Amino acid sequence: MKKVAITELDPRLQKQIAAADQQLKTNPQYAVEVLSGILSRNPGCLEVRRSLRRAQKAILGVKKGMFDGLLGGNADKAAEKDPLAAIQAAEDIFAKKPGDIGANKLLAAAALKLDFPELAAFAYEELTQVDAKNVQHFIDLANTWIIAHEYDSALNAADAGLKLFPGNGDLQESVRKASVSKTMRKGNWEDKGDFQSKLKDKDEALRLEQSTRTVTDSGTALEQAASLAVKIQAQPDNLDLYREIVRQFIGAGDLDSAVAWLQRGRLTTLGKQDSSLESQEISLITQRFEKASKLLAEKVQANPADAAAVAELATNDAELTAYRLQTTASLVERYPNDYSFRFEYGNLLLNAGRLDESIQQLQYAQRNPKFRQASILAIGKAFTASSKFDLAVDQFNLAKSELQVMNDLKKEVIYELASAFEKMGRTKEAMEEFKAIYMADSGYRDVSKKINTFYDSQKGPVS
Repeated sequence: MKKVAITELDPRLQKQIAAADQQLKTNPQYAVEVLSGILSRNPGCLEVRRSLRRAQKAILGVKKGMFDGLLGGNADKAAEKDPLAAIQAAEDIFAKKPGDIGANKLLAAAALKLDFPELAAFAYEELTQVDAKNVQHFIDLANTWIIAHEYDSALNAADAGLKLFPGNGDLQESVRKASVSKTMRKGNWEDKGDFQSKLKDKDEALRLEQSTRTVTDSGTALEQAASLAVKIQAQPDNLDLYREIVRQFIGAGDLDSAVAWLQRGRLTTLGKQDSSLESQEISLITQRFEKASKLLAEKVQANPADAAAVAELATNDAELTAYRLQTTASLVERYPNDYSFRFEYGNLLLNAGRLDESIQQLQYAQRNPKFRQASILAIGKAFTASSKFDLAVDQFNLAKSELQVMNDLKKEVIYELASAFEKMGRTKEAMEEFKAIYMADSGYRDVSKKINTFYDSQKGPVS
């Protein structure tokens, strides 16, 4: 059976489908009648089948019954005998019971017989929804997406299954297969002969010996990642291979794949015990968000009137903030004596406006000499943000007294101290602090402007 997209159908049918989709909520019976007729003449149009199923569910629901799945092993036999008739038989059942387990199994078996894995995947997706306690549905769905060469969909299906069935070996094997296949596609290793023979080739072996060197060419990095994926397939518990394939994808600028392989590596025996991998994963995901923000910001800058881009940028930034807060809070909870996590979490809370929580974390963080002055500075900023200027001044003065060298940190401390004095109306004291910065670095922020404005205001009228 050939897969048919809606756009390949007669324009008149496309209009009918669009009209039916609009009626899914208000008049699902009309949608069922229209879509059933179109599907009978175009059984390869998966999008129509999906819309039809939504309409059927809107009318009949998806309750599971005691006779569900009675087809059992007969589904394969029926599909083998006449797959087209089997598909129609399944649809006849769906017309009365859209969530029927046996009918979905029949549809999947028939679709695979007709070399239509996307349709089979649709049936397995339905099964994961109506019979989510059966791990086999998730396994079948992931493996079917692999057959369809839709490796991201396979990984999503396997991951969804692993959330419900942690540690399931079949699902983990599906993850490995999908990850390897996806990587080989990126490295242009598909349809190039036997992978093991490639590894044994002398020239290839010499090239692979150089895999630890810095890779600047993304194409080369992807090829090396593909070869590593083959090795991982043979040694699925070798953490060093996962580390190396992550490094190659980072070198190629493919953060999505780097994160995916890092997550797989964390499932290995040694990976489960290595907390540095978790930190690396958080860093990579954060970089992925930041990369998206940069691209969206450039898009908005080029066209400020692009409301969709503006909204997408705001959403991405909000998701980044939420992700960093969530992951860092988790690290603080699990590693309460690691003051680097508390320092990072305190600053994130400060930026999010959660001032009391921020102060609490930063007070812990200042116990570590490495983060002490920076934590005191951040606490002062939190007091300033909540208009507790006298408390802020105390913190800034404390940090200032402990910093002996006029470095960037001390300049920031003094600047914040001067700003707090300004907000309190203590202009003279503010200027004394700004002058201290000006004498060391007149180009720091807007200090030069503040100093010049102050002295201009002191000049008397010209006679």
